Amino acid sequence: MSVLRENMFDLFMQHLPGISFIKDLAGHYLYVNDQWKRLVSSGSAEDLPGGPDEDACARQFEENDQRVIAEAAGIQTVETVQAEDGAHHWIMSEFPIRDEQGEVVLLGGIGFDITHRLRLEEELNIYRERLASLAVELAVAEDRERSRIAGELHDQVGQNLFLAGLKLGSLKISSLSDDDRRAVEEIRQLVSGALQDIRSLTCQLRPPLLAHGGLVAALCWLGEQFREDFGLQVEIFDDQHEKPLSPEVSSMLFQVVRELMLNIAKHASVPRAAISVTTEDSAITITVEDEGAGFDVSSVSLNCGKSGGFGLFNARQKIECLGGTLTVQSEPGCGTRTVIRVPLKGEQHGTLHAESGAQ
Repeated sequence: MSVLRENMFDLFMQHLPGISFIKDLAGHYLYVNDQWKRLVSSGSAEDLPGGPDEDACARQFEENDQRVIAEAAGIQTVETVQAEDGAHHWIMSEFPIRDEQGEVVLLGGIGFDITHRLRLEEELNIYRERLASLAVELAVAEDRERSRIAGELHDQVGQNLFLAGLKLGSLKISSLSDDDRRAVEEIRQLVSGALQDIRSLTCQLRPPLLAHGGLVAALCWLGEQFREDFGLQVEIFDDQHEKPLSPEVSSMLFQVVRELMLNIAKHASVPRAAISVTTEDSAITITVEDEGAGFDVSSVSLNCGKSGGFGLFNARQKIECLGGTLTVQSEPGCGTRTVIRVPLKGEQHGTLHAESGAQ
């Protein structure tokens, strides 16, 4: 039976997807599997076990041996071992082996090479950093394009509609038939409505208040627009603290809040909503909430953005590219509370400002 036990032990250890060893308290190896031999020895399989740790890659485990002996408890560490193809990183678990009286008489250990995993994680982090950088560039380009479109709507389309209105007003109405006068009046109303729509759209794309009055002033204007357009009463709370935001960051925050307000107007079925803007711990927090229909956050989070709309996913992406967070709390029938938190001073702000100014 003891032979069978020994064979089973050896079979198990040799097929372990990692290294394994047993030492005495003096550091002499009593057992190592083939994976360990390949790791620390370039000689034959008979080179180990035998003496204590002598080569460079093995000596780094001596301190761990002493810890296990002193604490009489297992430890887990990550060790770096130099190999022909470079440094390899191992997650090591070393533990005491006790006799029948409970005394520590041997040391055991197993380890697994996590180099490939760490390299994949490093590549993933590099990819994430590149993705974040592209998101920032996209956000800056989007804000710049929004400003350009707003300017062209105002300077070209808006001005042309204004001139068209003036020319219609200069017509000698008295010389026209009743039908022609009615047609001219209808055209004048259409031009006037189109001009008003252009002005409203221009302000929504890039509110003048955003540049001259700041984010809170622009949000107050937004609240008035929603009252006029949707009959939605919007309460605005401002803690009156200074909010040093770059124009690009202010613009993105405004657009995200506007989209959240549109969701309330379309889906919440409530007459009121609230926007709170506060600063704390070098961050700005914007809370948008209503007491409306609510929704299942988990199901919407999985599907948003697939229909081509802005969506919570896109809003979160915009906020995260500023180094911030966007969280949504909602349940069916219990309203919705969305909290946006963005650093007032941070790397993303500097990046946005620098890239915008470089154009």
